[in-house]
Amino acid sequence: MENSPSSTPVPLAEEDPEVFYHIFVRSFRDSNQDQHGDLQGIIDGLDYLQELGVTSILLTPLYPSKFYHNYFADRFEGIDAEFGDMATYAKLVKEIHDRGMKIYMDQEIQYVTGQHEWFTDSYKNPASQFDEYILFSDEQNTTPVATLLGTTDFYVWPNQYQNIYTVNMHSEKVRDYFRDYLLFWMDPDGDGDFADGVDGFRIDHMMDDLDNVGVLTDLFEKFWVPIFNDLRDKNAKIKIIAEQADWGYGEDFFERGEVDMVFSFPIWGGATKLNAADLAEAITKSNQVVMEGRDQLVFIENHDTDRFAGEGRNTPDILRLGAAINLLVGWTPSIYYGQELGMTGERNHDLAKSPSGKSNADAHDIPLRQAFRWQPELSAAENADWYRLHPEAYSAEDSNVPGDGVSLSEQDKDPASLLNYYRQLAKLRGDYPVLANGKTKVLSSDNDVLVLERQTSEQRAVVIFNLSDQQKDIPLSLGQSSLGNGWQNIHGEGQVTDKDEMKMVSIAAHKTSVWVVK
Repeated sequence: MENSPSSTPVPLAEEDPEVFYHIFVRSFRDSNQDQHGDLQGIIDGLDYLQELGVTSILLTPLYPSKFYHNYFADRFEGIDAEFGDMATYAKLVKEIHDRGMKIYMDQEIQYVTGQHEWFTDSYKNPASQFDEYILFSDEQNTTPVATLLGTTDFYVWPNQYQNIYTVNMHSEKVRDYFRDYLLFWMDPDGDGDFADGVDGFRIDHMMDDLDNVGVLTDLFEKFWVPIFNDLRDKNAKIKIIAEQADWGYGEDFFERGEVDMVFSFPIWGGATKLNAADLAEAITKSNQVVMEGRDQLVFIENHDTDRFAGEGRNTPDILRLGAAINLLVGWTPSIYYGQELGMTGERNHDLAKSPSGKSNADAHDIPLRQAFRWQPELSAAENADWYRLHPEAYSAEDSNVPGDGVSLSEQDKDPASLLNYYRQLAKLRGDYPVLANGKTKVLSSDNDVLVLERQTSEQRAVVIFNLSDQQKDIPLSLGQSSLGNGWQNIHGEGQVTDKDEMKMVSIAAHKTSVWVVK
């Protein structure tokens, strides 16, 4: 087996390791039978999430929007009425914090819709109080600058035309507004007690040169870092997570953007391809990039990617393998809602095409964002199947259907279910802290098998992933580590055999084996 080079591992950023749960708010849980997920529904689901081992909840945007995903704001203040109100939001924050959990809020503040007063008041009106807030190419404010995909006109779900305009992030007024805006969510009553505020923000589509068009440049220095510094001056514990728009390793976002966390897109790529060499490369380079005191969110799916349970991966063993990669390779894991049930969904570019035949960019992601399955029946009261309100705009067959076993009620009491495997992994991380906060080092890899060492000052573990569809025999002696005397198998396959006068660990196809020092 080929040995892979490994840099010096780095420690995790937190003394108390987190497990994130990424919620697409409109799809998680409906509390009032309007088919839309809402804040009260999340409150009703907190006990379930705690039992799953979740410590931190990441919510997609809450502000009012004409877009079903809420990523483009009609206004930034307040809560989308279909989600609830500020009183319910305050209750949610309290319920989360009372459980010792954390809450993170997603923000995409680089754009607004055509309904936002910054645009409606300033368009063709340079005397507007919002004159500097929207990016125009002329002094009379007649021509908005189109940075996003080269247009301001979009055909979106369900069968509607909307506009998206770019915020002038070079304006000091805009920067001051968003500083105060984020400070509000961090400390809503401004009393310096952050118990009623969020624990961090996810910055969607973060870039230094917005949309790479050379118009809004140097945004790290001129916009993001000044705001982050002001937040940290008020609350040193606030955490900033960047969704790096290039889906890379995030070097520049750490070094010049001064964020606390990025998303582990390279690890996601290796995991979805079930390729040990790609995973090893991503882990090794992550050790070089994720500097001390910083972190990354490790995921196998999110709201912008196909579900892991697809493209030939929808088998019980592979779904468990994906779960183990997600939770055991190191750094901070993030579970996308319904992933623990094996929900399926892949982009469908034929959904809800415009009259011109152009694919609707919003609709094609709906299969990735379907209702969490609390009950098998699609019409169950808790299931937030909002997309069924517009069958003319969403006509595709659901990828999650009754009888497929993909629901909480079906899997909850089944010891062999995927859900209970996630619970088992969460318990394993709790029982063996080295699996939650240990440094990660690649011991060996090829296209089929990845062997990792996890280590703290007090404990060592070895995690072996067989990503192939065949049984593999792994030498007990691996680099400077050995699974010989003193090692104990604590999870998964791990039968020790003799082969050609060498001690081997035999691991079945698509299985994970975890060992620790006794």
